[in-house]
Amino acid sequence: MRKSRLVRNAVRLTAILAFATAAIGLIGTASFAGDLSALDADQSPSAGAAAAVLAQTNTTTTHTSESWFKDFHVSGFLNETDGMWINPTNLKDFTPSRNNLATARTWLQVDENFRPNPNNQFFMREWFIYEPPYSFNSANNHIYKCTNFPALPCGNLPAPITPDKMYRLNGFYNQYAVRDAWWRFSYGPLDLYMGNQIVVWGQSLAFRVGDVINPQDTTWNFGFANLEQSRTPQWMIHPIFNLPDFGALTANFAEAVVIPGAQPMWNSEDYPDHRYDGEQDIAGRVSNGLPAAEHFPSARFDSHSTTVSYPGRSVSFLNGLNPQLGVYPMTPGSATVSAPFTRLFYFCSQFQGLLAGTHNPNPTPKRLIKPCNLKPPGLPFVGAPNWSLPAVQWQNMEEGLRLHTLVAGTEVTALYFHTFQYLPIPGWVPYTNVFPFVFEPVHYIGATFDRPVPMPASLGETLPLVIRAEAVYANHVPFLNYSLADTNAIKFSDTLTYMIALDLSQAYAPWLTQTGTLSANLEFFDSITLDGNNSMGPLPTTNETDLKHDVWMLFNFGTSWRWNVFSPNATWIYEPKGTTFALFPGFQVTPPWTDKYFGKVGLIYVLSGDKTYPLGFFKGQNLITGSLQYNFSAL
Repeated sequence: MRKSRLVRNAVRLTAILAFATAAIGLIGTASFAGDLSALDADQSPSAGAAAAVLAQTNTTTTHTSESWFKDFHVSGFLNETDGMWINPTNLKDFTPSRNNLATARTWLQVDENFRPNPNNQFFMREWFIYEPPYSFNSANNHIYKCTNFPALPCGNLPAPITPDKMYRLNGFYNQYAVRDAWWRFSYGPLDLYMGNQIVVWGQSLAFRVGDVINPQDTTWNFGFANLEQSRTPQWMIHPIFNLPDFGALTANFAEAVVIPGAQPMWNSEDYPDHRYDGEQDIAGRVSNGLPAAEHFPSARFDSHSTTVSYPGRSVSFLNGLNPQLGVYPMTPGSATVSAPFTRLFYFCSQFQGLLAGTHNPNPTPKRLIKPCNLKPPGLPFVGAPNWSLPAVQWQNMEEGLRLHTLVAGTEVTALYFHTFQYLPIPGWVPYTNVFPFVFEPVHYIGATFDRPVPMPASLGETLPLVIRAEAVYANHVPFLNYSLADTNAIKFSDTLTYMIALDLSQAYAPWLTQTGTLSANLEFFDSITLDGNNSMGPLPTTNETDLKHDVWMLFNFGTSWRWNVFSPNATWIYEPKGTTFALFPGFQVTPPWTDKYFGKVGLIYVLSGDKTYPLGFFKGQNLITGSLQYNFSAL
């Protein structure tokens, strides 16, 4: 992922051309009506059966009929988002920095739409993003360079080991790349999309239930706070075949996706732990970040790690190890190691004396305590994780099928998708210090339902309620294995995830606003681990037992005044575990004379009594943001 001088020059030239295109749009274009920020421009082209719903541009600009570019349109937006940590002292678990700057993101999105004839359409989207150096990351630079060898003191690495030179993250968040690029071919009942696409089969606003196609990139933001922008496009073949009506079944179509293993990923700077070295051609097929760009110590928007010893699950050392195994606050000579990395200390006979000195009892059966093969020999440290990405092989292709129909006013879909877990689970090669991060294959089977709530017509006109529901069954999902009765660090269980929602869409509410409408959404989410038990954990870096029922709830409220000039919106996510709340209020102002530009202020605030389980993972990283956006149409 390191760029040669030629690649750097090409990137700069591309950026210059893109900014020039934006300048044309800002200076000499016709008015473009449409808030692109409010559109899910990455949503599936199948959302309206055969109709492409990616962001379209204004087609009213006049051109001569002989011009080839009369059906070529360029649009996009320029967005500046700045944010401040509300209380930097709350970041003590992540960084020693107390700088208030949380984000300063300059984002240019450029879309090209070309329709040479009614049967063909080309769409491409580029992202050009610049973010400045952040003190949050710079304060950890002295530890990033030793992240591959966390138990060794920096500067004292034995030969032939040398400190990692790729340890700075301040350039990581910059992007200069093509995001979506696909060609649509239509012939009769067939619409065929080929290229880099985002396909959304789910309906939830913040939870991923039926949304199983695209992985996520959460390295630059909280995925739950901006699900749409965090999806990673995939190179795929994506046909949609419109079917004839069959009795009461109308609006029928079948949709398929075929995703090859090759999914290139390019970053402006390498991950500090080199998780994808030599695998950049396939790294784009999995979720990146986990959730941040680096852990131990943290990069921005990271999750907490356990700092409390839990016998049999984590180990706290009072003396003898470098504190880089832990996170902030770092007390010299202390560290906490979480599962599954604790297996090194529970199963390896070389470390039993060290374990005894930490006052951690060892529940491992004596027959399983054996000498371990450590590389380098004799060093009690965990080597860099081995990210075992699924190779480019025919058997590793991902494929899915979705069927859609409308029956008696109810929209129904059924889906199947074969893929790999997008988030890895760390395993263990018994009696070594190797912990491969594996991506297990999984099959998803699910369905979605969507219909208006039956009520008298007089009431339905003023209270248009719609009920949504979706459910997905997944087989063979991996979990951490806390049990020390066997050497396998992973357990498996089938899961059932479902969501039930009630929507109020653009209701007439004179008691609230005479110049706008009221919209609201209520979602109930539950993830059921069908074979769960007390020896299973959801994620590394935590001691928590996986919940049999992991319940979340979401409430979203939005309205407008003065004909969309003032648009307040508020979203709450509630998780009973730890009595956790995530709050996302926002207020948008759009000038009454144009909607080509607007301003918005927002808040991300997490309240929790348990910072070692989602959503409480992100407690302390509260920020307030302000953004300005200009939408343009150049052609």
